[in-house]
Amino acid sequence: MEAQRQMLDQLMGIGRDLSKDEVPTEVDWRSDSICKYFLVGFCPYELFTNTKGDIGRCPLQHSTRA
Repeated sequence: MEAQRQMLDQLMGIGRDLSKDEVPTEVDWRSDSICKYFLVGFCPYELFTNTKGDIGRCPLQHSTRA
């Protein structure tokens, strides 16, 4: 479910569920919710995916628009 949500966010933008009255918030790379490791191309959560050393999904947002 989370994978589909991330794909939709990547395709349609993070504010895809907002109504027309709501203003989408701008994503800033300095935000605490953005994964800084992903921005430089190395998120440790993605390193060992589907292995014995898998540590799960990154709790932070992976956004290239930041």
